Amino acid sequence: MLDKYNRKIDYLRFSITDRCNHRCFYCIPLDTKFLPFDNLLTTDEINILAQIFSGIGIQQVRITGGEPLLREDVVDITRKLSKYFRISMTTNGSRLRELAESLKEAGLVSVNISLNSLKEDVFFRITKGQLKPVLAGIDAAIKCGLFVKINTVVSQLNLNELPELVDFVSKRGIPIRFIEMMPIGRQNKGTIFEDQILEKLSDFDLKPVQIKIGQGPARYFITKHGNYVGIISAMSRSFCKSCNKLRLSCDGKLYPCLGSTYYVDVLEKLRSQQVEQLSELVKIAIYNKPLSHNMKDSTVPNTMNRLGG
Repeated sequence: MLDKYNRKIDYLRFSITDRCNHRCFYCIPLDTKFLPFDNLLTTDEINILAQIFSGIGIQQVRITGGEPLLREDVVDITRKLSKYFRISMTTNGSRLRELAESLKEAGLVSVNISLNSLKEDVFFRITKGQLKPVLAGIDAAIKCGLFVKINTVVSQLNLNELPELVDFVSKRGIPIRFIEMMPIGRQNKGTIFEDQILEKLSDFDLKPVQIKIGQGPARYFITKHGNYVGIISAMSRSFCKSCNKLRLSCDGKLYPCLGSTYYVDVLEKLRSQQVEQLSELVKIAIYNKPLSHNMKDSTVPNTMNRLGG
């Protein structure tokens, strides 16, 4: 389906929980209050929505959170969604060692894993989580045949470590994307921009390449060793004109733009027995997708762990 600016919208990022076992400083405050479980979409409701989204032309679904692997029925959800869409996932990787094989069997094709440092102390400062389970999860995902990409949100805490992270993925033959920090839900001052990232990686002799790895907005470069490095530069190089995404929060609010507070409430329609109106409601949200975000001007008061990045 096309929005009012003639962008083809065929990609849905689907948050299934707001809970997370990490507390990344750029995402989720330490004192976050999570939603009651009754407020989350159930597997039956997810199945209904899958049929509706498929019917209007969504082809790719990325399961997100919070941390989606904390939801006990994540494998069942993946299996249901894979009947309709090509399924990918974004995860912190902390439970991936145990679940990677089951997720692949359920239809998961690719996984983006957050890895913000290879040093245990720095990793803990950024995430308040443990590094070793994440590294084990990365290796388990590669071993079972999932297509793996690494995501790194760049800050002053890990800027000097970017070359080590490129070496890490190069040894495993997987791509990495460096992400500019965005002011969503909190101010997140001190964003490291694309030019600074490229300067830090100058020894790799990066050359821009016209390829697309997955559905994300990263611009890719190739190193002198033949490995791919992507940069997601939402702040310094807006890619809104080519955005093809919707985002569904874990409590059933459909946001056509990550950087906007506009949404439609699909869960309310589901639970008030107005399912026949849902398709039209989704079409309205798509049509009204904003032309661009305004994150350069102000903090967006969305809750990242409910909405999914």
